[in-house]
Amino acid sequence: MKGVFNLSLGRCSLRMLSTGSNGLSRIRNIGIIAHIDAGKTTTTETMLYYSGKINRIGNVDQGDTVTDFLPQERERGITIQSAAITFNWQNNYKINLIDTPGHADFTFEVIKSLKVLDGCVTILDAVAGVEAQTEKVWKQSTGLPKICFINKMDRIGAGFSRTVKEVIVKLKQRVAVINTPLFRTTTINGMKEDIFNGVLDIVNMKKITWDSENPDDIKIEDVTGTINKDLYETLSRSRESLIEKLGEFDENIISYFLEEAEGDYFKVPPSILNESIRKATLAGYVTPVLCGSSFKHIGVQPLLDAIVSYLPSPIEARPPEVNNKSMKLVIDPSNGMVFDNNKNISVALVFKVIRDKIRGMMAFVRVYSGSLKNGHTVLNSSSKKSFKIGKPVLMNANIPEDVQVLHTGEIGVLTGTSIIGNLETGDTLISDSIRKSGINASNKELLDLKINPIIVPPPVFSVVVEPKTLGNKASMEASLQALIMEDPSLHVTRDEESGQTMLSGMGVLHLEIARDKLLNELSADVNIGKLMVSYKETLETPTDIAEYVDDKGYSLSVKVEPVLCDNDHKTQFTVNKIIEKPGEIWYPLGIDNNYLIIEKNNLTEARNLKFWPYLMSYDMILNALSSSSIAALQYGGKLGNFPLFSCAIRVSGDINIPKDVSKPNELLSISRKLILKTLNQLNENSFSVLEPIMKIEVTIPQKAMGNVMQDLTGSRKAIILSIDDETEIIDGKNGSNVEFKELAENEYLPSDITLKNANLNDDSSNLKIIKASAPVKEMMSYSTKLRGLTEGRGSVYSTYHGMEKVPCDHLESILNE
Repeated sequence: MKGVFNLSLGRCSLRMLSTGSNGLSRIRNIGIIAHIDAGKTTTTETMLYYSGKINRIGNVDQGDTVTDFLPQERERGITIQSAAITFNWQNNYKINLIDTPGHADFTFEVIKSLKVLDGCVTILDAVAGVEAQTEKVWKQSTGLPKICFINKMDRIGAGFSRTVKEVIVKLKQRVAVINTPLFRTTTINGMKEDIFNGVLDIVNMKKITWDSENPDDIKIEDVTGTINKDLYETLSRSRESLIEKLGEFDENIISYFLEEAEGDYFKVPPSILNESIRKATLAGYVTPVLCGSSFKHIGVQPLLDAIVSYLPSPIEARPPEVNNKSMKLVIDPSNGMVFDNNKNISVALVFKVIRDKIRGMMAFVRVYSGSLKNGHTVLNSSSKKSFKIGKPVLMNANIPEDVQVLHTGEIGVLTGTSIIGNLETGDTLISDSIRKSGINASNKELLDLKINPIIVPPPVFSVVVEPKTLGNKASMEASLQALIMEDPSLHVTRDEESGQTMLSGMGVLHLEIARDKLLNELSADVNIGKLMVSYKETLETPTDIAEYVDDKGYSLSVKVEPVLCDNDHKTQFTVNKIIEKPGEIWYPLGIDNNYLIIEKNNLTEARNLKFWPYLMSYDMILNALSSSSIAALQYGGKLGNFPLFSCAIRVSGDINIPKDVSKPNELLSISRKLILKTLNQLNENSFSVLEPIMKIEVTIPQKAMGNVMQDLTGSRKAIILSIDDETEIIDGKNGSNVEFKELAENEYLPSDITLKNANLNDDSSNLKIIKASAPVKEMMSYSTKLRGLTEGRGSVYSTYHGMEKVPCDHLESILNE
């Protein structure tokens, strides 16, 4: 039975949620997040099938899924870029879904997707449990209501209850168990085996089973009167646990249980339970947990029901963070978010820009208020450019669907020649839903409104890119520009001394994919060098103040100083937002934790005047100083010419410019030369070299501990942070997470018969987890080494941790590379 199904009729949902007639309340903007290989894309594919969006379920291994449409994705069997798709569920709910990558190298795709989502589905591998990347994306999605879907329950070694306990302890989260796994016993080669074939729906008190060979064959049975004692006990104890947990948050359900249900857990109807679960989920008090097997088509319809039942609509979601804290932002039940008390104001965020072979440039947007209409003028408040937009589209992975308007709460795409050169990832768009000419230019607060930008992580590895011939240089630069337009987590820099062009990225795979795009999609005639670590330099002491005065009317004073970081520069990356301090404002300069500091001066005072006395706007002056600062810091330090990290350019005192100058070219040149002048006055002892550090988590069998530890602390120069027994983390024997360990102990969960019957050897059941930090350079090709040390049974997860000073005894070898 394909599509939405009903307990009795077969064409409606397991659970219906009353949200009134307002269309906004029936929109869900959700993302799929998980560790790599947890089954995100397969789950998305199965959702699309059951929603009626596609007629057959694609297979990741065969390279024919809807959302993994890039050639590199189909070749490698992994998700590389986030993909958006819109489909309906229960006939009257619209789900805008973004499938995100699981590989750590593509973390920026996850970050920018989370920026525009209202809720998430976290998929977990029932065999592997909560993995390192699961913990990372869970942390990145802090504040977003989530559902957990424990996938791959059909696999040997799958543990539903074990994984739920890991969610509670490792992710520090209360759970609401919505369904539990069901198994049928069969005989294979004379041996009895338990085969996963369905779920026990705790809320609706139904047994739902699927035929794994026929995804449309679904059987639903009432279990309130079952003679199966084990099934009845699981349902009874699960309902008791669920209602009592919800009662800690929601007094209404306790009142209903005691008064209306007469203290009988079976008499609390699904509608009351769903209402309470929804309230607790939206408040972040609980995370609903469901289970299934997307590959076997089991449990996905209940997951879709949970998405519309428990995750927020745009009128219940958290509002976006904006640069103007005094800007009034309210939620209107009919219109969604309303900015500045004006229901006609449209505000949207560009969270992704790509280049399509047929449609050209495409900008993905989330509309927070109002609507974006074909032919209307929009203002890019980030660049101050205004332009007309063409016909917007809704995306079905790589297939666009034309529409006339993008409404509040929708995720869609802007296309057409008018957006070329006018939009970048992170830009804020402002328009008027009624007036085609756009917003009133006199509303300065609205003109300056920006949704806080998307944080871009710093690069870790680099390669040299060179044109094959001098005649290829212009096309190389155009190709690189196209590359970083689509993926701002790639960075292109030019070494002023050597003239080399460097392409930097998040990891080895990230740069491999970029290389493929550069050579095959963009047809760039270039040579690409070997992989190198991205080292930086920083200042140990501030420079003296350098001053500039001329007879044209320019005067400027600057100095460069180190930005003090916690833990010796071990900073993840800049928060990338403006910091206001007494008497000065700190403006972030890109990704290297560098800042431009503007002290209170004549220009900052003039901003508050009724009439601005200069032809150049304040933003133009600020952009000129920011651009020159970035360029000067990229020249690098005196030890290895590595770009400067954690430095602040301080503009001291007044800034004088001729009032009749309209272009910033001269100010750019003056400020850049002045910054370089003051840096050049420092000697080599004022600089130090920084190297990127990785945080690693190595999971190995007990017997491999000696060899792995010796390799880590020796060849890898790692610092061991902790060594844990995997079972002790969940049991709480290591003394951490005492509160959540108690919650896990008190949570009723059925026994894991799959683990009880699995033939697990001592190595598999006694795993050690080593957490450490190590220089990126030493961890290159470590996975291969680890496989050799553990006979293929070890795994490693690594993530960028920050920059750290290079020890003196290693400095010479780095400088001589």
